[in-house]
Amino acid sequence: MKGLLAIMVIWAVGFTPPALAAPQKAIESKAFNPSSRCGECHQEIYAMWRRAMHSLATSDPIFEASYLQAYRYTAGNAKKICLRCHAPVAAQTGDLEMLNPISREGVNCDFCHSVVSVDLEKRDRPIRIALDGVKRGPLRDATSPAHKVARSPLHLSSEFCAGCHEYVNSNGLAVLSTYSEWKVSPQSAEGKTCQICHMPLTPGDTVPSSLAPPRRTINLHDVSGGHSIEQVRKAAKVHILQIARKADDVVEIKIEVANIGSGHSIPTGLPTRRLVLEVVLFAGDREVARFQREYQKKLLDRQGNRIMEDHRVILDALTIMEDNRLRAGEKRVEQFEAVISSKGPLRAEATLQYLYEPKILMPQPMSIDMASDRSS
Repeated sequence: MKGLLAIMVIWAVGFTPPALAAPQKAIESKAFNPSSRCGECHQEIYAMWRRAMHSLATSDPIFEASYLQAYRYTAGNAKKICLRCHAPVAAQTGDLEMLNPISREGVNCDFCHSVVSVDLEKRDRPIRIALDGVKRGPLRDATSPAHKVARSPLHLSSEFCAGCHEYVNSNGLAVLSTYSEWKVSPQSAEGKTCQICHMPLTPGDTVPSSLAPPRRTINLHDVSGGHSIEQVRKAAKVHILQIARKADDVVEIKIEVANIGSGHSIPTGLPTRRLVLEVVLFAGDREVARFQREYQKKLLDRQGNRIMEDHRVILDALTIMEDNRLRAGEKRVEQFEAVISSKGPLRAEATLQYLYEPKILMPQPMSIDMASDRSS
């Protein structure tokens, strides 16, 4: 999933910081700073960010494989699309070959805390950045001796996430629609933003207690989403409602599937992700029938062909073939029937799986015996 960082430096008014409070190197006010520099003071937040998918946005093997395909498919033009969110510093500075190490940091601290506005009408560049030495975040009373600080209500809003988690491609199709899905959700109506679920408050210090009075809580900077087993398992529920014998040996099974914990459709994000409901019917200990139902946003290209690859979903999708995903708060009853001659007791098992099957390039060792010799 795949932003949204809480303010990085917090000092109580009137507190005189010790000499070690400032980073070892000066904070650049007119350029992006590497996240490691932020981590000199914001140690806990930096540690969270390091293990977050945001920090791996350019080095994640799934992205690397897909980006390579997109790069070749478009003769390099895909970098203008992909790097806007996966390497936003590179996109902002024009380093689209990511030659500068900071360009390969993924979604880095300084980028998120330099965002001043998000305008989805500007499709090619919806996020506006200000490199003015001010680090922006949600806190009202933050001050810092290392850099300027400003309160930013945007950093508390779902609109902040929309710059990357809503994408309309060159064909005018909303390929990524997580923000739009949230806007019509019960959570949105209740005032629950993306940050409440994906960046909840957790015990911790913005800076070490030796440098400033503790605040006791910080926003979770792991920003966990579809890559988190815990988050995925909280999203849905499956319940067997009924197993009923009907006329002519027909057995009817009713299963309720529900999106109980997600403020957007499940699955969201890349349309190549899907849910699969599998129902197995048993007569005694013997399996007598098996059923499947898929939930997915399926897209077609200009030729009317189903698109299966991640990079082509982003680049070529023109129309939606089907979208039967579970919307936020939705409960759906699925019905299955089978002819079962066995008269014994019946039972069923139902499982809802989250499936994503990307192509990943794996290193393969190559060894060639070029020459050999053996003594007599």
